[in-house]
Amino acid sequence: MKHLPVLVLMCVAAGCATDGGSVIDKVRYDFGIGERPEGYVATSDLVMQRLAAVGQSEMRRMNREGRHGEIEFQDEGGLRGKYYKNVKVYQNAIPLEASATARGSTKDRGYVGYIEYTYEMYESARKNTRAEAEAESANIRTGETGREIYRYRFGATGAWDGSRGERTRR
Repeated sequence: MKHLPVLVLMCVAAGCATDGGSVIDKVRYDFGIGERPEGYVATSDLVMQRLAAVGQSEMRRMNREGRHGEIEFQDEGGLRGKYYKNVKVYQNAIPLEASATARGSTKDRGYVGYIEYTYEMYESARKNTRAEAEAESANIRTGETGREIYRYRFGATGAWDGSRGERTRR
């Protein structure tokens, strides 16, 4: 009875082994247990390579969507104040990590990749009305910078599905 789990594992390994144990070897390579043959590329490595292109594409999309910015009100006391536009401009995308997802069903298997974006804040000149502030371009640097991390999902083959990333603290 004590040897039953070992026997089952050996049967499963023998049943999966084809071409000299290639399935077992591939699993070992992906988990970093065995030496990879020359030219072998793990799917997580492939996803990591693709993250740079995903980051550039997503950065352009986020800048395009955020180009109108948000209209803020600067209170000057009493009922007086000025309106201005505040815009976040993403400047750099840095791939951080790619790893396999641990999901139960076969159809949900895949990979996740993390990208860190750096941004700088810009604002417009102060205007008397909201409409004037909306028409103004935000081209004054505030000196405020920041970083955000987004998570992206990839399929089992390492292909990005094109969906937007989810902001995360990781």
